[in-house]
Amino acid sequence: MTELLYRKPFPGLVAFTIAFLSQWLGHGAWAFIRGVFGEYQEIASIVVGAIGAWLIWVGLKRDEVAATWMGFLGALLVWVGWFEFTFEFYAGMFRIPEYTSPTGLPIFAGATVLMATMPIMLALFVVYGVFNRQTKCNLIRWFHRNLGFNPGMPTPDNGRAFSRITALETIFVTWACYEFWLYVGYMFNNTIIMVAYAGWTAWTGYILWKLLKIPRVGHAVRYGIPVGIVGWGVAEMPAHFGLYSEIWLKPFDYPVVNSIMLLLFIAGMTYVARQPRKPSPAEAAELL
Repeated sequence: MTELLYRKPFPGLVAFTIAFLSQWLGHGAWAFIRGVFGEYQEIASIVVGAIGAWLIWVGLKRDEVAATWMGFLGALLVWVGWFEFTFEFYAGMFRIPEYTSPTGLPIFAGATVLMATMPIMLALFVVYGVFNRQTKCNLIRWFHRNLGFNPGMPTPDNGRAFSRITALETIFVTWACYEFWLYVGYMFNNTIIMVAYAGWTAWTGYILWKLLKIPRVGHAVRYGIPVGIVGWGVAEMPAHFGLYSEIWLKPFDYPVVNSIMLLLFIAGMTYVARQPRKPSPAEAAELL
C-alpha cells in the first residue's frame, strides 16, 4: 500500500498541494507574526528568516529528498521573515504613501517597494539563472532552446546542491509571481487583467498536467513548487477584486480553516520526508 502511494500521480498531487498551501500559510504567518508580536514584529521576522537560512544550510549535507524539502521550507521562512517584513519596514522608514490604482486596487506601500526590486532581482536571475550552464530549470532551458542561447556545456562531476537550488527556485518564483500580478493589476485596465488571468489559469492547468506525470518525489517537489505558486494566483486574484474574503490573511478570525490548511501542509511534508528509501545494490544483493 505504501509503495502504491508513492507512484504517480500521487507525488505530483502532494507536491502541488504543499506548494499551493505554502502561499496560503505564508500569508497567514505574516498576519500571525504581526498579531502576536506587535511592535516587535521586525525582530521576530529576523529570527524566522534566520531559522529558514539554517534549514537551507543543514539541507546542503542531506540526500536529494531531504535537501529538497529543507530547501523549500527554509526558503518559505526566509521569504516571510526577510522579504515580506523588510518591504513594509522600508516603506515605513521612507514614508512611502499608499494610493489606489486605476483599476481600483489599493496599492500598499510595501508593494511599491517590492515592485522596485524588479531591476535587482531580474539582474540576478539573468546572471545566476540564464547564464548558468548547470541549470536544469525548465523555464531557463526553454529560453536557451528557443533563443539559440547556449552558455556552454555543464562541468563534469559537479554535484547539485538540491537544498540551495530548491530555495532559490522558491524565492524567485514567489517573487516573480508577485511582480507579475502587481504590475498587471496596478498598471492595466480590467480587460487586460481578465485576459492575463485566463492565460494564467490555462498555464496552471498545463504545468499541473505535466507535474502529475513525474514519478519521483524529489523531482516532483522541485517541479511542483512553481506549479503550486502559479496556481495560487488563480485562487488569490479573485479575492483581490472582492469575490470572497482573504481568509488566509485572517488566522485569528478563521482559526479552524487555517488550522486545517496547516495540518494538510504538515501531512504533505511528512509524505515527502518519509518517502521509502530504495535499497542500495549491495543491500539488495544481501536480500536475495
